[in-house]
Amino acid sequence: LRSMMDQIIAIQDTIDAKRALVDGTTSIGFYLQDPSKIRVELLKLSTTLEVLGLTSFMTCEIIDENSTSRFGVETFVTEGTIVMYNKRVNDVRIRSVEVFKMRGSDHSKGIHPYEITPTGIVVHPGEGVYTS
Repeated sequence: LRSMMDQIIAIQDTIDAKRALVDGTTSIGFYLQDPSKIRVELLKLSTTLEVLGLTSFMTCEIIDENSTSRFGVETFVTEGTIVMYNKRVNDVRIRSVEVFKMRGSDHSKGIHPYEITPTGIVVHPGEGVYTS
């Protein structure tokens, strides 16, 4: 992981980056395997990104829709956790989003449908989701 952080540090100024996306903490977890090591390394990574002034996003695959992390540590090392669902209801997939945790922010506690448009993600907070 040190080489990944070194690459981020080296290129951040060159491209005047404001945000960083780490797509897949799941891969990091499988590589390290031990939850305490995963926690330490993800904390180092998120701290490095914060020191660089980058808004960071980290993705994680979950295997259980009632969970918010794969290895049980990801939520603890982040400022926020946003869970995106793609649930099958009858013969249709319904996309929805939940802000599970966002430190220092008052946010909706509900699960809201969203759509992906040519201009970005549009969340529909006034609409119900998973209702018949």
